[in-house]
Amino acid sequence: MTNDSRFEDKYKTRRKFPRREMHRLVGILCRGKYLMFSSVEIGEGGMSIQSKYVLDKTSPIVVTFQIPGSGFVSLQAEVRSTQKKDSESFVTHGVIFKNIQFSHKRLIRSYVSDRNRV
Repeated sequence: MTNDSRFEDKYKTRRKFPRREMHRLVGILCRGKYLMFSSVEIGEGGMSIQSKYVLDKTSPIVVTFQIPGSGFVSLQAEVRSTQKKDSESFVTHGVIFKNIQFSHKRLIRSYVSDRNRV
């Protein structure tokens, strides 16, 4: 195993909550426009999403998605990071959840910790 910095997760040490892969469509409401993104991973504190669209870091957003095996969740969020590599045709955004209810945290925590669910 080599230490290849191209695959290093520079945010891993700063995260408060563990994350798990989640590949679902996510609705994003931003500045009166509703766009569809693809989720990459999720945790209690936020999620990673990908799309051809670039979201403005200064605008609040509303994220709507379904947690596998549970219901739909709609949360206020903020774009924390935006990254586009030259070799990729999509943009990856890091999103943090704002004012998340305990019931939603519990649903996300259950999904992240359930390693048997696909």
